[in-house]
Amino acid sequence: MVYRVCSCRESATGFRRCSRGWGPRRSSSCADSARGNRESSADRACEQAATDCVTEQKMKLKPSHHFVIILALAALNVVGYVAVIWAGALRGYWPSPLIAIRDILLFVPVIVIFIWLVRNQRYKGDLTVFTAALLLFSIGNIAQYRLFSDPEYGARGRQKYQARMAKMQTVFKRSIESGYDERKKNFLYGDSETRMPAPDTSVLQRRFSVYELLTSQYSYVLILGLIGMAGAFLFLRRDSALLMLQKYSISIGLMTLIPFLILVTFFSAQGKFLGGTTPWEAVKILFLFSFAGMLADNYRSLSQTRWGVPPGRILAPFLAVAAMPALPFFVLSDLGQMLVFFGVYALLFFISVRRAPQLVYAAALSLAFIPIFYFGLGIPDRARLRIYLWLHTWQAPPEGAPWWRPFFERIQNEYEGRQISNLDAWFDQASQVALGLFGIESGGLKGQGLGLGFPEVVPVSDSDFIYAAIAEELGFLGGLAIIIAFAALVFAGLRIAIEARDMFTKLIAAGVTGFLGFQALVNLGGVLRVLPMTGITLPFVSHGGSSLITSFVMIGILMAISHRNSKAIQ
Repeated sequence: MVYRVCSCRESATGFRRCSRGWGPRRSSSCADSARGNRESSADRACEQAATDCVTEQKMKLKPSHHFVIILALAALNVVGYVAVIWAGALRGYWPSPLIAIRDILLFVPVIVIFIWLVRNQRYKGDLTVFTAALLLFSIGNIAQYRLFSDPEYGARGRQKYQARMAKMQTVFKRSIESGYDERKKNFLYGDSETRMPAPDTSVLQRRFSVYELLTSQYSYVLILGLIGMAGAFLFLRRDSALLMLQKYSISIGLMTLIPFLILVTFFSAQGKFLGGTTPWEAVKILFLFSFAGMLADNYRSLSQTRWGVPPGRILAPFLAVAAMPALPFFVLSDLGQMLVFFGVYALLFFISVRRAPQLVYAAALSLAFIPIFYFGLGIPDRARLRIYLWLHTWQAPPEGAPWWRPFFERIQNEYEGRQISNLDAWFDQASQVALGLFGIESGGLKGQGLGLGFPEVVPVSDSDFIYAAIAEELGFLGGLAIIIAFAALVFAGLRIAIEARDMFTKLIAAGVTGFLGFQALVNLGGVLRVLPMTGITLPFVSHGGSSLITSFVMIGILMAISHRNSKAIQ
């Protein structure tokens, strides 16, 4: 592969928009170098920049290395599913082998899309984001298989009690049979004829038909996500598509906001709508295109500040766009997505403007909001409940608190008129956080083992608290693997943003990375009680259809920009 001497310097100095799309801004020092001025400092800078780019390209893993990693992930998945089936048998139930085979076969479309990218599309960018996302998805898929295979998970009432007792009796009998000699068995239970009978494990068995497997969302959500990733890659690799998105950025924002507000106002409840889907997932990418396009067109004007504040006529539209997440927040009471959106918007603003006083103003504004959230001034009751749960997990709120009363009455109704105390009602709310923390602590360094812990007792542990389920059974090392995978994804995404040829693609890459990184941070912080638990999912790991599809589309966006970056320096 041959590299032009000054190509990296051209990429570093930025790209200008022209009638034909994006074109390189020629450096005068590079022109001097081309005319033979080999001893100039500019020439040495060009050569050094080219050398750095070549070195960086050599340091990147080759596609063959990523392919080996994907095959290794498939092999580890086989081991994980076998471990879950074996652990289930120890507890008296058999996880479905058909589901395990179906999940393992999902690596076939992954390999197909990988070969299509590398061989057919001649992909030249960084594959780290794709491999890290696949690692996270693999861990999450095994965790969900383990949870949904357990008959106790998701059961209610008497059925849940029967499943738990059958598992306990099975484990107890197995321990007696394998750990006691005949003398002890006869002493405890008499002779073999009167020894404790085998527990009834019929309540533990589940049967799945082929039709149920094919119609389950687990069978097609990943495929839809990969198709969305491929579509985003094909669309955004073209200069004409990027020019169109930047040109109509304001229109995209308005056309997205108006239907979104209508949906969340009239067709949503508790942050969900349309069959439990999250309305944010369908619009976050469009909001990103809108905000990034506005910043790319006006970031130089925003840099012209007085006392760190841009002119009001220029700053006002950006404040209006940044306030968009706050409007549905009061309708959906979705604190998590609001934090993610504001974090991404702030990241893009400071990347493009880069003024230290504005960073100070933003920090001061954030500190000013702390007492507002602490005392619950004007925020929805659901968000206030989550903040109180974060700050006072082990202390029930006053029974007469106005914001707590609706939740207490709802819990009271769920007990079918039976009177419960305020402490019991609070335990119903705080049990998820408490049990998640207990599970993480019991996991220790190496964990209880796949299928050998008790994450099924944590409500919604397949979604919000899936990190707690993984940390309990895989320990600190398993949880650390997730954190490292997210760190690799974020690092690769930021590197793609730094290498971007123009401000618009730079902001898009940084925004996509910010969405994935901030969402993971908010989820992990909530599970570990560092931040309020907001109910937000863990990207690629948690159970969720729209979230997984949107996350893979974001990976396709990053790969398209990385591909364009690599072509620019060749």
